[in-house]
Amino acid sequence: MTLATRYNEKKLVEKELYHKLNIHITIYIILIGCLGVATATLISIVYGSATFMTPFSSSPSSEKLATYLGSVTGFVLSSDSTPIDRASVVAHKNMGLTNSADKNAGYFASVVTEPDGSFVLSDLPSGVYKITVTHPTGAIQTINNYAVWPSSASSYVFVA
Repeated sequence: MTLATRYNEKKLVEKELYHKLNIHITIYIILIGCLGVATATLISIVYGSATFMTPFSSSPSSEKLATYLGSVTGFVLSSDSTPIDRASVVAHKNMGLTNSADKNAGYFASVVTEPDGSFVLSDLPSGVYKITVTHPTGAIQTINNYAVWPSSASSYVFVA
């Protein structure tokens, strides 16, 4: 056997090993891909197919958004329990809760009380709020650290 023949045989063996290695790597990649597809299928069955679309949608669905919102209703009354009409009620978000869709502060909502002294602050993103009531007389009442929880409705009565 000549030196050139041995060299060619060695090259053929190396190529065969390289080819087998590539085949094994290809098989592993296919198996990992199948595992990923199986995992994605299982997640979509358990949590719904919308789970994978959330990062790609421009805004959350109204159903999902509603679960992050809460409301505060109540009354503004004088010390003798007379309803106060046209009092200003302002809710200013100080911070979000851990499960808030929007954890940022700065959101605010305001309403004016009805003739019966009632008010409704609806669709508030969950978080911790400072609620300020300004009476037509100029008197101001403030509630600090008022928590609005997702999918909740709470009530508060302000008495001057």
